[in-house]
Amino acid sequence: MIRKWIAVLTLLTLLAGVCAAEGANTDVTKAEWYSQALLDAEMSLGNNARLKKVIEKASAGEHVTLAVIGGSITEGAGASTYPECWARRFGIRFGTAYGTDSGANVHLVNAGVGGTGSPFGYLRYQREVVDRVPAEDADGLPDVVVIEFSVNDWQEPTNHRCFESMVREILDAPNEPAVILLFAVFRTGFNLQDDLRKVGDRYQLMMVSIKDGIFGRIGRDLSAEEFFFDEYHPTSLGHRIMADCLMQCIGDAAAAETAEAPDLNVNPVYGTDFMPLRTVFGDTESDDAFTIDRGGFKSIDFSSYHNTPVGWVCGKNFYHNIADPTDPLRITGVFRKCLVAWKASPDSTYGTAQILVDGKVTATIHGGPDKWGQSEVVLALDDREAAEHTLEIRLTQAGRRFTITAIGFQ
Repeated sequence: MIRKWIAVLTLLTLLAGVCAAEGANTDVTKAEWYSQALLDAEMSLGNNARLKKVIEKASAGEHVTLAVIGGSITEGAGASTYPECWARRFGIRFGTAYGTDSGANVHLVNAGVGGTGSPFGYLRYQREVVDRVPAEDADGLPDVVVIEFSVNDWQEPTNHRCFESMVREILDAPNEPAVILLFAVFRTGFNLQDDLRKVGDRYQLMMVSIKDGIFGRIGRDLSAEEFFFDEYHPTSLGHRIMADCLMQCIGDAAAAETAEAPDLNVNPVYGTDFMPLRTVFGDTESDDAFTIDRGGFKSIDFSSYHNTPVGWVCGKNFYHNIADPTDPLRITGVFRKCLVAWKASPDSTYGTAQILVDGKVTATIHGGPDKWGQSEVVLALDDREAAEHTLEIRLTQAGRRFTITAIGFQ
């Protein structure tokens, strides 16, 4: 039931153009308590060595790319317009503070997708973050990555292993990017920061907690209606406050003495066994590693998820239309992990699909009246050792629709 209402409210927010009011008290950021609230949001300044290198690069006029990845809050839900969301504000303010020519050399890549957690984020990271780094940025990699999944990873299927694997894979990039964890919060006070901060502590990451900085002020210094558009998303003012918290932490880290480079030779908290993750999309061709037979999933669902900063999420998918044959989607290769993302549609023409590994059913996936078309993710295989396997996805009934958004292998 909780997921149903999260999904419905997220969809209504996005389709309505996220027409939120900023609240009556537009001078709240000038209040006496506000400066302390921003400091309280600094869960950890982290190791600042990488961040300082990025700032030096931006200040020298080199092109710098900021990337943000997360759920609907990162996408911009709740803000009156996209430019008022925290991510867009962050991109502009970082560029103004540290870039040249009013930040013209600082670029923002926003990979926020509503109603999705870190496994789906990890599936999308290469295509919707790395592949979207502007050509002006010579190394083709993001320099700063802000990760916001603290309110979306509830009951995700990998027990935070995808989250940690994504963090570690980003940290291991050759350009040594700075990674920041941003912990949003629901109106109830719910988030997963106590779980996810363990990853941040292990890798000495900057962490910004809206719960620690702002939530305790609500009802005392700030009304819930001023900060929250609905049960899950901030208003335009709330988005501005999130950006303020993030920039305060960055500014304080930049002003601190430069630390030694972080030691990443540490044991994982939850596990990094999903890295490196290879994602197969509808336009992925067979190669030496994987043989792909689309079977009855040869069509493309152009109505799958779209959003403002990304556009058409994941691009071409594996879509079984009503008139398509019932042949299964079949992928053969050597792997030990398998994640399947599908469109959880409420449409009555959508059917149920079985996921089989080596002929054995490992999961059954479907939509239903409590869904809204979001991409959900299931862990279809979770072995320790890699071996040759055949993944099959087949509909249980002919004449039904079904969309497989993406499939990840390790």
